[in-house]
Amino acid sequence: MNPLMQISQLSLQRGSKQILNDVSFAIRPGEITVILGTNGAGKSSLLLALAGLIPAGGTLLLHDTPVNSFSRVELASQIAWQGELPPTEFGLTVHQRLQLADQHGDIESAAERMDIVPLLNRVLGELSSGERQRVELAALILRDAPIWLLDEPTTHLDLKHQTRCLNMMKEQAANGRAIVTVLHDLQQAAAIARQVALLDGSGGAEIGTADEMLTIEKLSQLFDTPLIKQGKVWAPDYGEVNYESTR
Repeated sequence: MNPLMQISQLSLQRGSKQILNDVSFAIRPGEITVILGTNGAGKSSLLLALAGLIPAGGTLLLHDTPVNSFSRVELASQIAWQGELPPTEFGLTVHQRLQLADQHGDIESAAERMDIVPLLNRVLGELSSGERQRVELAALILRDAPIWLLDEPTTHLDLKHQTRCLNMMKEQAANGRAIVTVLHDLQQAAAIARQVALLDGSGGAEIGTADEMLTIEKLSQLFDTPLIKQGKVWAPDYGEVNYESTR
């Protein structure tokens, strides 16, 4: 399947630090790409570059056209970016926030999908961080952008709503959406990823299928800590604690 976006030899620099160097991969419809890496490895910066929000070296093509040749309005119609929670000082209700995002008139369905129907008449500033995160995810559903760039979408969510979020992402991909998301939870990554990008924190990246990338060896090296796997679950090897020695 032809990619929606093609990234070739992308490089990113913040101040004097080279965050990413010579990163290449493709974003295809119907696929979820998960970005993993340590703190400061450039995960969020990579999303911002893909959205055209910060400058980057290399070649970044959207529908075979350089990203920097699109206007902001044109890019917004193609790419939906979700990062930190937006400000709430404007006094908008949840329903008004969703109206701003709505491109196909199905606010009720999106609200049901993210379990926020009881919140529709509430003011955003009165909500918890988890409730606000669900509002922003519902707003994404209401947009027609073929590419989603998500920075830790399960942040602030309880287990029930983390599951809803992941299932919603899989449904959107099954309907042809291309999704690139930063995650920290390895189980969540394994549950949804078709493609995985491992950012090593020194500017390099290794990219391949989930089966190729999500191995004990690669993940232990990436996070510089020993991991163990029990069934489908990865966990740090905390070792044994000798409680007798602490008494």
